[in-house]
Amino acid sequence: MGKASSQKKVARAAGIGGGRTNRGKAPVLWYSSLLVILVAGIGLTAFSRDERLTELNSPQSKEEPRANDSHWHVALGVRVCDRWLDPVTDQADPKGIHGHGDGIIHVHPFVASAAGRRATLERYSEAVKGELAPNRFAWPEGEGKKKVERESGEKCGEQEAEVMAFYNGEPHAGDPGEILLTDRGKLVLAFVPKGTTYDKIGDPPSTSGLDNLSDLSPEEQAKQQQPPQSQEIDPAAGATPLDPTLGAVPGGPPPPAEVPPPDPTTPSTAAVPGPTPSPPAG
Repeated sequence: MGKASSQKKVARAAGIGGGRTNRGKAPVLWYSSLLVILVAGIGLTAFSRDERLTELNSPQSKEEPRANDSHWHVALGVRVCDRWLDPVTDQADPKGIHGHGDGIIHVHPFVASAAGRRATLERYSEAVKGELAPNRFAWPEGEGKKKVERESGEKCGEQEAEVMAFYNGEPHAGDPGEILLTDRGKLVLAFVPKGTTYDKIGDPPSTSGLDNLSDLSPEEQAKQQQPPQSQEIDPAAGATPLDPTLGAVPGGPPPPAEVPPPDPTTPSTAAVPGPTPSPPAG
C-alpha cells in the first residue's frame, strides 16, 4: 500500500513539472531577451533614419533645398479681411528658415529637419512662434508682441469669412503648414470672405522684394540681375548685325561677304605679253 502511494506521488510530480516550486514563476529570462531585442530594434531604426536624413539633405543630395547649400526666397503676405499684416520683424533662426522683417522668407536650411521636403511653412511658423491649422491661424505682426487670431466661421464685417492659403496663385487645401517652399515662390495666408479668389487678394506686397534681395552674395545678385545679352546693330547697315557670323536679322539684307585684301608678296598670275612673232619667209 505504501509503495503504490509513493509511485503515484512521483508520477504526479513529473506531470506538473517538478512540483509546486515552479508554479507561479514568471519567465524572467524570456521577457528580458524580448526587451533587449525591442530596445536594439528601436535604436537601429533611429540610427538608420538619421543616416537617411543626413544623406538626403547633404550638399550632395539631389533633393532641394539642401542643408548648408541652397539659398531660396519666398514672398509671404498675411491678409486679414481688407488689410495686410505688417511683416514679422523677429529674425529668430533655429533651423535656417527665417525672415529679415521684409516680408520675405529666407530659406537656407542648416539642419536636415528643415531641408528637402521638410522646408515648409511650418518650419518658418515655428521660428516666428506662429500657429497654423487647416481652419485657423494665430500669426504675429510686426515685433510679435501679440498674435492676430482668426478662425473659419468668424466674420469680416457682416460677411462670413474663412481661412485660406494660396501658393503661386493656386489654392492650398488642408494645413497651410504643409506648403512646401520653393525658390521665388509667392505665399498668401488669408482670412477673407468666403469664396474670395486669389485675383481679388493679389500677390503679397513683398513680391517686388524678390528682385531686390539684401542677403545675396555679389555672385548670386549678378546671376539674378544679369540682363539678357543684346546684339549690337550697325545703323549704316540697317538691321544687319555687325558680326557676319551671326547671320542677318529676319527680313533684313544678308551680311556682306568678306573679301581678303591682296597679299603683296604673292606674285601676280595675270598674263604678261611676250615677243611678237615674225611673219613667215615668202
